[in-house]
Amino acid sequence: MTAPPPIRCTGLSRWYGEVQGLSDLSLEVTPGIVGLLGPNGSGKTTLMRLLTGLIRPTRGRVELFGRRAGPGAWRLFRRIGYAPGDDVHFELESGRDFLVLLARLHGESASGARAAAERALAAVGMTELAGKRLREMSKGMRQRIKVAQALLHEPELLLLDEPLNGMDPLSRRQVMDLVREHGRRGGTVLFASHILHEVESITDRVILLHHGRLLAEGRLAEIRDLLDRKPRRVTLQGASPEAVRRLAAAALQSNLVSGLEFEGEDGLHLATRRLGPLLDAIQTWGEQGDVRALTMADENLEAVFDLLVGGEG
Repeated sequence: MTAPPPIRCTGLSRWYGEVQGLSDLSLEVTPGIVGLLGPNGSGKTTLMRLLTGLIRPTRGRVELFGRRAGPGAWRLFRRIGYAPGDDVHFELESGRDFLVLLARLHGESASGARAAAERALAAVGMTELAGKRLREMSKGMRQRIKVAQALLHEPELLLLDEPLNGMDPLSRRQVMDLVREHGRRGGTVLFASHILHEVESITDRVILLHHGRLLAEGRLAEIRDLLDRKPRRVTLQGASPEAVRRLAAAALQSNLVSGLEFEGEDGLHLATRRLGPLLDAIQTWGEQGDVRALTMADENLEAVFDLLVGGEG
C-alpha cells in the first residue's frame, strides 16, 4: 500500500475577519524538499500555522501523514519540526537553556534534553555561542536557534518559514546543507521564502502562492525561461566601513556586477545578471570576515509572478 503524503490540503481557506489569508487551497507535498514561494502577504505563514495547528481553517482540511491535523493533535505534531517566521524566544534565557527547555517539554529526560540540545546546536554551528542570552544575539544567531529547535527531536517533516533571513553567508550555506541532507535521508521539508534563489539552490520543486491562492506548482524548469529577464539585487552589510570599501572594490574587479550603490557606512547594494557566480564570490569574501549579513530583493520572483498573473498588482 502506498503511504499517504506527508502533507495534503483540501479546499483549505482561512479568513481573518474580512481579510483572506488562504483561499480554497488544494495540494499535496510528497517526501523531499519543496519550496513555498510567494511575496510577503501571499499566505505562506498562514499555511504554516494551519499545518502546525496554531490556527484552525475557516473551511477545508489539512492531513499530515494521512491523518487530519488541527489544534490538539499532539501525537501527530511530534513528527513535525517547525521554525516560525516570528521570534518566539524567551529573551532572558541562553540559547542552550532555551533548547533544553523545549526538549524537556517534548518529553526528554534531563540528560536526553541536554544531549538533544547539543546535537541541534552543533548542526547549526551555534555550540560556541549558545551561552549568550537570546536578547543579546544578532538576528542571524536567533534564526539559527529557531532552526535548531526545529531539529531537536529529529522530525520527519520540517516546516521552515523564511529560515535564512538575516543570516551571514556561512550560516546560510550551513542551513541549506542541513535541508539538503534531511531530504536525502527521506524526510520532507517545506521551505518558505520570498527569495527565488534560496529555493532554487536546494530544490526545483516549488509551490507558488499569490494573494492566498495557489498560483502554480511543479518544477522550476517549467518556468526557467522567465527567470533571467531582470537583474537581481543583492545587499551586503559589511563588518566595518573599511570592509565595505574592500567589498566594493572586489565586486567591481570581479566583473560580476552591473551596478553598485553604497548605503550608509556599512551597506552595499549590488545588481547582477550572474547571481550564482556572484554569490560564490560573496561566500569567499564572507570567509575573510568582511560580510556581516546578506539579503536579496529578488526582482525575478516579482517578474515571474507578474507574468503568471497577467500583470495584476
